[in-house]
Amino acid sequence: MDPSANSADPTEVASGRQARDADGLRRLSGWQVQWRVVDALVYRELRTRVSDVKGGFLGVLVQPLGLVAIWVIFLTAINAHRGGSLNVVLFLGSGIILFTIFSQIVNRSITAMEANEALLFYKPVKPIDTVIARTISETGLYTCCLLVICVGTWIVLDQVHMSNLGLFFFTILLAACIGFSTGLIFMTVSHLMPAFKQGAFWVPRILWFLSGVPFRYWIFPPWTRAFFVWNPLMHIIELNRKSMSDDYFTPDANLDYAIIWAIALLTLSLWIYYNNERKLLTL
Repeated sequence: MDPSANSADPTEVASGRQARDADGLRRLSGWQVQWRVVDALVYRELRTRVSDVKGGFLGVLVQPLGLVAIWVIFLTAINAHRGGSLNVVLFLGSGIILFTIFSQIVNRSITAMEANEALLFYKPVKPIDTVIARTISETGLYTCCLLVICVGTWIVLDQVHMSNLGLFFFTILLAACIGFSTGLIFMTVSHLMPAFKQGAFWVPRILWFLSGVPFRYWIFPPWTRAFFVWNPLMHIIELNRKSMSDDYFTPDANLDYAIIWAIALLTLSLWIYYNNERKLLTL
């Protein structure tokens, strides 16, 4: 028997493999293709996010944990009122981490297309996939950070107390949803109007003071309350704190209001993106 009959041309083998992969991809539904794309992008984001920081995963946690430590020292020194028996570390950890989830998603979404520009040449990869991937990675990283704060505090206090575990995680998802919606809008608008990009980065910085992150908003004069209660992030942060303590006092936090904001923003962001997707891909 001729031995050459059992050997195959490597080029033909590679072409056949690519054809089978392409045929398998065509057999998948649109949702399955998008899920695979997002899954790959999330892996890429996490790998890049962790490898870019000294210390890897622990290095990612240092910044928010350091910020919490600084504010703990400050609030302990001035003996600020926290509206109940909620530990100062949990009070600040909740506010800082939930707001960081929102702000990191927004800021990283604005540059998501530039960071993944090479991948957008592949038809299955859409601009919205890059925002979804960054939303998942940032939410996962900082949720781990908040859990580290909670577990560390409970170990020190020698007690584990969670008033409403479901509300605790649901408020994290609401913060991520609002961050995703805002980030998708900002990404779309900043690519259509490049001058908008510089101003967009200032929005989370302004909202920091209007979200009740380091202080209770109701300790300020009554006329200032209107500047806080319209902000859904304030409601989300206050409800997250409420989920960790039965006696936490929060006069205005409303879950229904936060949910309505999240749904409205999500609907608006998807509508804006859907009507401008082709323009984004041709810029």
